[in-house]
Amino acid sequence: MTETLPQPRPPAPDRTDPAAAAPPPRRRDAFFDNAKFFAALLVVLGHIWEVFGDDSRAARAAYVVTYGFHMPVFIFISGYFSRGFMRSTDKFRSVFPALVVPYVIFIVPYRLQPVLLNDVDFRLHELFRPQFLMWFLVAMVFWRLSAPLWGHLRHPVAVSVVLSLVSGSWAFTADSTLCRAAGLLPFFVLGLTVRPEHVQALRSRAWTRWAGGALLLAALPAAYLWERGDTLPKIENGVILWNRGYEHMDFAAVEGMGVRLLALALALVLGAAFLAVVPRGHAWYTRMGARTMYVYLLHGLVVKTLDYTGVFDRDFCRSPLGLVTVTLGGVALAVLLATVPVQRAMRWAVEPQARWLLKPSHART
Repeated sequence: MTETLPQPRPPAPDRTDPAAAAPPPRRRDAFFDNAKFFAALLVVLGHIWEVFGDDSRAARAAYVVTYGFHMPVFIFISGYFSRGFMRSTDKFRSVFPALVVPYVIFIVPYRLQPVLLNDVDFRLHELFRPQFLMWFLVAMVFWRLSAPLWGHLRHPVAVSVVLSLVSGSWAFTADSTLCRAAGLLPFFVLGLTVRPEHVQALRSRAWTRWAGGALLLAALPAAYLWERGDTLPKIENGVILWNRGYEHMDFAAVEGMGVRLLALALALVLGAAFLAVVPRGHAWYTRMGARTMYVYLLHGLVVKTLDYTGVFDRDFCRSPLGLVTVTLGGVALAVLLATVPVQRAMRWAVEPQARWLLKPSHART
């Protein structure tokens, strides 16, 4: 019998080598990158159409349909990719550099814009109060900090819906940021807890694409006829913006809950239709889906500058041809802000290197 020689142990990985310590990069899902890009594009167009809603029923209809689902979809995707916050406390280390620091950087120009361009009085105590689209970063901090809670509940989405309905009558709804954070909470929780196979079923079946496309196409003329008619009540902006409580919209508590429940259902249906029609494969815009925060944070400065300086008030912009031109300009702006050169130029603000503010990851308190 031959003697079996002991096998040499494999060399231990070099802990000082980042390549050896880091896990292989996870492959990005083209479907979600596409969905994020188109959702960010709708954010840009929605803010443009909002300016023309009083003069154009078509712009108002497009605005109502867009605001009916585009932020809920954006928040659902954000929740879907926040699942790590339910499993690991280390994920919370990203909240400060990824959300708080960009907020501090961008709130200053957003607050100074109306002062410099629109003759609004400067008030120091309002400097760091959320302005325009900055509410989203604040809400994301709240939502991600709450992520571990939802994994312990039997019916997290149902509980979040109840909280959303009840919160509309609370006193803090006077603050639009907190009102939005509470009202839109169910979409974050849904993304956080939905089973991946349910999303896969929505994106993999041919009939869902056709049904989703038909529903979205039907929503535009329906909204146009609704806004044009005199028999149906006009849609309250606070309902689709999620930024006002029931009392501020002259709703009784039960009436307001019914209206919000309808808004939740509408956003769920239209959001599912949107995700159903999102392309599945790689395209020229797919990689731009990884840079949607650049689109979100930067486009508002451009749109508000054009608004405050009166560019949108010119006769041409208020004409049908002008509205089409401005809409195409919004598409071009979204694409431009999602390009690599913009990322390189603005990374310091959108994705600041702020991890030096954190303790080493092995430290525990």
